[in-house]
Amino acid sequence: MNEILELLSRAPSFFGYFVAGIIFFGAYFLAYTGVTKCDELLLIRHGNMAAAYSLIGSSLGFSLPLAIAISHTASAQAFVFWAFLAMVTQICTYYFLKLVLKDMDGQIEANNAAYGLLAGGISLVMGIINAACVA
Repeated sequence: MNEILELLSRAPSFFGYFVAGIIFFGAYFLAYTGVTKCDELLLIRHGNMAAAYSLIGSSLGFSLPLAIAISHTASAQAFVFWAFLAMVTQICTYYFLKLVLKDMDGQIEANNAAYGLLAGGISLVMGIINAACVA
């Protein structure tokens, strides 16, 4: 019985971090889709797999350091700092990819799955590295 009460006492913290995580993910999603040249959601609605690969890789790349920040930080301020840094890192990764992969946005709009997978994969790798740095 004591174990159940102890777990229930942690529920407010769980819900606080859960809601904060959703809010940060929503903010990231809006920021990322706002800075990219393509309208990823429209492209995905029309069956563009390259846009889907790129967007899901970037989303996972942001979510991993966010999850690590939730599990390893002791204060809300530290969580906010790491979440913001993860957001900046992923958006910088997009701009880096635009420099390295010539016509990345055009290739994704043209549904070149190889470009989408590469962009999404690199975004995921950067998120994994970012998550390790947070831990």
